[in-house]
Amino acid sequence: MEPKKKNSPSRKIKKGYTSSSSGDQDVLLKLPAGLKYKVPGKRQRIIIGSIVIGLNVLLIVAVAVYFYSPAFQDFIYNFARK
Repeated sequence: MEPKKKNSPSRKIKKGYTSSSSGDQDVLLKLPAGLKYKVPGKRQRIIIGSIVIGLNVLLIVAVAVYFYSPAFQDFIYNFARK
């Protein structure tokens, strides 16, 4: 059996957000003092997206309860006054 060549077409190439050895491909923003903002990884994007969606749902539920529950509305009003 012959070894595969590096540039063979059967080799899969990943596209999208991947880390590479070049380093500059991942950098989105270069800041003074050598600071670099890189593309977040898949796990970090999923966690941040979940937090944002969860907080939005919590806000919608709180607004709905505020308008439909007079006791909760009084609690919020009195809590803000103290």
